[in-house]
Amino acid sequence: MIYNDFALSGKTLRLSVFAENIVRVRVSKKFEQTLFERYGIFKESDEIGEKTQSGVKAGQLGVSFDGQKIIISKGGGIRYEINFSKDIAADSKWYNEQLNRFRPDSQRILGDDAKRTINTVDFEKDPKSLTMKTLHGERFYGLGTGNHEDLILNGRTYLQRVVYATSEIPIPFVMSENIGVLCAATIWHGIDICNRNENEIGWFLPDGEIDFYIFGGDSLKENLRLFTRLTGRSALLPKWAYGLTFIDQYKADQFEVMRNAADFRKKKLPCDMISLEPGWMETEYDFSTKKKWDVDKFYICDWMRHDEPGKQMFTAALKRYGFKLALWLCCQHDFTADEETRAGNPTDFGIEPWYLHLRQFVNDGAAAFKMDPCRIVDGANEQRVYANGRGEPEMHNLMQTLYQKQMYYGISEHTKQRPMHHFCGGFTGTAQYGAATTGDSGGGHKTMVWVLNCGLSGLSNITCDMDIFSPQTLHYCFFTAWCQLNSWSGFRQPWWAGDDNEECFAFYDRNRYALLPYIYSAAIESNMTGLPVVRAMPLEFSDTEVENTVAQFMFGKELLVGAFTDKVWLPRNEVWIDFWSGKEYQGGQWVEGTTPENRGGPLFIRGGAIIPTQPERQFTSCKDEPVLNLKIYPCKTSEYTLWEDDGLSLSETRAKTVFSVEAGAKTIKLKLGPRTGSFEGMCIRMYNLTVRCDCAKEVLIGGRPQSFSCESGFIKFAARDGDEITIKL
Repeated sequence: MIYNDFALSGKTLRLSVFAENIVRVRVSKKFEQTLFERYGIFKESDEIGEKTQSGVKAGQLGVSFDGQKIIISKGGGIRYEINFSKDIAADSKWYNEQLNRFRPDSQRILGDDAKRTINTVDFEKDPKSLTMKTLHGERFYGLGTGNHEDLILNGRTYLQRVVYATSEIPIPFVMSENIGVLCAATIWHGIDICNRNENEIGWFLPDGEIDFYIFGGDSLKENLRLFTRLTGRSALLPKWAYGLTFIDQYKADQFEVMRNAADFRKKKLPCDMISLEPGWMETEYDFSTKKKWDVDKFYICDWMRHDEPGKQMFTAALKRYGFKLALWLCCQHDFTADEETRAGNPTDFGIEPWYLHLRQFVNDGAAAFKMDPCRIVDGANEQRVYANGRGEPEMHNLMQTLYQKQMYYGISEHTKQRPMHHFCGGFTGTAQYGAATTGDSGGGHKTMVWVLNCGLSGLSNITCDMDIFSPQTLHYCFFTAWCQLNSWSGFRQPWWAGDDNEECFAFYDRNRYALLPYIYSAAIESNMTGLPVVRAMPLEFSDTEVENTVAQFMFGKELLVGAFTDKVWLPRNEVWIDFWSGKEYQGGQWVEGTTPENRGGPLFIRGGAIIPTQPERQFTSCKDEPVLNLKIYPCKTSEYTLWEDDGLSLSETRAKTVFSVEAGAKTIKLKLGPRTGSFEGMCIRMYNLTVRCDCAKEVLIGGRPQSFSCESGFIKFAARDGDEITIKL
């Protein structure tokens, strides 16, 4: 380990190199493993850096100690100072007043009628308080679902505690264009972003050690990459998980499920997964590890399991027609017992691993799980002590990550394939283990702000419960990383929502499935780099007009989505094409979108875009597509990288295809790959191209004339992987 130690108030301040441009700041007596390290949530260090006289240096990031304060320096003369508080009592009073003594009002979880008392403890035992001076005018982003009004965090104080329906995925990471900081505490704590004092960030920890990671990137995108280098990149879900999930109503039985499945196919509404609510269990809201099917509603019994196995089950019938099945889970389990076992602790805690009781349901045909928040998120009993000896105030946040983690490893070890499970709770490190939702918060604007802020905090696979009766919500929800239609409360099937709503839903549903190669490629990119599928505008553009916008976002690299608004800002130095009207705009202006009737909002295509789409599909097979469609919007010089894999396995073998366009006054030149890399089942690729331009004079592939057609300002022709094309205008 590359580190430098300094005496500090009877303890040791250790500055250590984690990786290039990442430095850890920790104050401790023993420097024992943290739970993030012990339970394998944080990634291994590669220690690219060096020790200096007064600290350490990692890439362009230098962190030192002058005997009183921590000094952070970066190339280009940027400098920050972190100071240790000299008046803990005053800080404690201020933060406790701001954050209601770290105890927000409890809300009853939707559908859970259990009566619970709130038992409190004194968890402020050894408080610490730090502040960091910021640069003048510096804007900070992050904190997961901590902020549901804005992107910019400045001017508020935030509670870092998972709270049902209020902030279910707090992630104590903040970043600007110049720096990122993660508070690696699990205990409930407070973060003040330039509220108490202008140009100052503060942290107050009621107990535990000071443990921070500093990230020295030169952009939001780079600081996000560095942060997810430590905490894990967003999981890559099975390819089918990026299609549509339909959550059936609470009282559904196997016959209603099958009727709904049949109607999706008859009406040619693409759908990949049908999910069941708690009514599938013999005991509703069964928190135990003794769950059983309610065989009066879902007839699954032992003799069926041994008859080829399972061919007569409703789950097998769903599978034959391309549907996956998901099951709702209730939970109040102590995950620390199994985590201790995995960490090498031989103690028998008498608590079985959580996933063991789910194996039978997977064998019965369940392909995914919806992890209800229940008492894991609510966590009202502060007196609870977990198997690892830690209390609720320290473990409550981390339990959200451990729940996802144990689901991920349980399913992947059992099936040898990528898991799909989603949860509305979360905390630091949760992104690497599964998908997320915004919980029981509907599908309105608030949820979109959470989706954007989670993307700015390293969590890409997040969506909400779409409202089929709102075109605005359908517009936004179908442009999230994955999407679901929740019919929990009644009749939200598209064919019972009214003709207009059904038509609107059908348009967005079919459009999403056409875009699936583009969406899945963006998901792979997120898994490799930390860049989310849904990108808040500041991640891609420096225009001040969109530094705090919660009314538009980029969906991948090429599509600009406006939501809950008719007016969007088109970033400078780009050309933008209105998806609805085809009209072209120069960037650097506000534009009123031309949204048609029964559509939900503005949609623009970036000039130079290359968008891969697939032929019409009713579900996702995950097999490699022998033919893809490419929609190309030439503008100057542009490039797009398509990432692909087998869609299911745990293998990280992938194929990469780089497409490029060079548009001139008289010619357009295109290069299609070739596809490099490989994966199991990869086939030879053909492309159908649709290129935006007035009717061409000639299309040449490898110097040879190619037949083409002209239609409504586009030309169409076919080509192969690796072809070089010249379009003469």
